[in-house]
Amino acid sequence: MRHLLPVLGPLDLDLTFGCGQAFRWKREGDAWAGIVGFAEARLRPGVPDGSLQLEVIGEDPGASAWSDYFRLGEDPTIHLEGVESLRALPGFMPLLGLRLLRQEPWETLASFVCSAAANIPKITRSVEGIADRFGTLIPGSARRSFPVPSVLAKARESDLRALGMGFRAPYLLETARRLDRDPIPWAALRSMPIEEARERLQRLPGVGAKIADCVLLFGLDRLDAYPVDRWIRRATLELSGRRRAKDRELDAWALQLGPARGYLQQLLFHLRRTGGPLPALPRGRR
Repeated sequence: MRHLLPVLGPLDLDLTFGCGQAFRWKREGDAWAGIVGFAEARLRPGVPDGSLQLEVIGEDPGASAWSDYFRLGEDPTIHLEGVESLRALPGFMPLLGLRLLRQEPWETLASFVCSAAANIPKITRSVEGIADRFGTLIPGSARRSFPVPSVLAKARESDLRALGMGFRAPYLLETARRLDRDPIPWAALRSMPIEEARERLQRLPGVGAKIADCVLLFGLDRLDAYPVDRWIRRATLELSGRRRAKDRELDAWALQLGPARGYLQQLLFHLRRTGGPLPALPRGRR
């Protein structure tokens, strides 16, 4: 099945798929190929009217579902309302082509459990390895879907360690087993106060505040989540003009970025990771 999807605002596929939010997309020539649910999708930009070319193999949820997944109907520049000072950061504005994907919560959770003390290539190998070993073959494709908790719950720790997961293996296995016995109410986590949603996720093995916030942001559409790793810690300290701060103080500072601070966090993460220190924002302004 082929779709031609209209795009509102800037779109940068390299930034979107290479920023560390999702781990089953890979570059193939001028296209990006990835797995979403029980489908393999291939994307190509460059249509004169700005539309996105999409080819789907497997179960196709339809054009509107793909547009929603990629947030193609949202202009990312709206997230700068009220935080105009970010426009002046060197290299910031070109990053607005990055789109936050609306990913499936369980796969997002499993992927970020795999992310502990690992870089993007290692996480990608682990996630793809899990799918190859335990997932379902997608009709017409050589790739497989990501396994549901009930399937992964039957794995052995040694199986996961053989995929390079190391110390993360028992955490992912026990998380899958717990969710198989007692599924998380994902819909409730989308709307409850973020502190409660974060605490609910942190009950799971290997899930700290940072992984919980990544699940909320990337898997549950919570743009009010602000994951803090070493790069965001550095960026936030620099932008706020501080030398040190506790996590709760960083969270408090991030509130001034507005309701879409999770999206802006991803841009700041990329900017700080690929560049140098950031200048402090003017005090009293956003």
